[in-house]
Amino acid sequence: MAPLLTEDDAFNSHPILGTIAYRLPAIDKLFGVPMSYISGYHTLTFDLSVVSNTDLGPETLECGTASKCRIIYRRHYTPVLYYLKPPIVYYDSEVEMWFDPRSADDLATDLENDEMRFINGKVGPALLDFEFKVDDTRTFSSYHRNRVTG
Repeated sequence: MAPLLTEDDAFNSHPILGTIAYRLPAIDKLFGVPMSYISGYHTLTFDLSVVSNTDLGPETLECGTASKCRIIYRRHYTPVLYYLKPPIVYYDSEVEMWFDPRSADDLATDLENDEMRFINGKVGPALLDFEFKVDDTRTFSSYHRNRVTG
């Protein structure tokens, strides 16, 4: 069982329209094992189902078409964070980070030439805003300094 929906997930979900937003925790946190155990796998596949607490008790909800609820974790699409300074972030602080986006930036294919592949990141509840700090002349695997905005 994965953790319950967060407030952000619940806010972005529209169950009446048939959609639920959910951010999976890091794969090692999800399984409760060290990352060294998972690092040997390049692809992990999961079929998603949702347990809904109804008046009649728990009910398992599954997709009519299994492929629409299939999650495929591919290691080469998982960005890797190598460096974060300071280790504690707070509102309006400057944060330095060094990361390798791997193939994740290849997922966004319909962007204009002047659009960034990403505009923010999260460290716990803090939102790191890349806008106005990173532009298309810098490589995404290089050193970045960002301001915490939330």
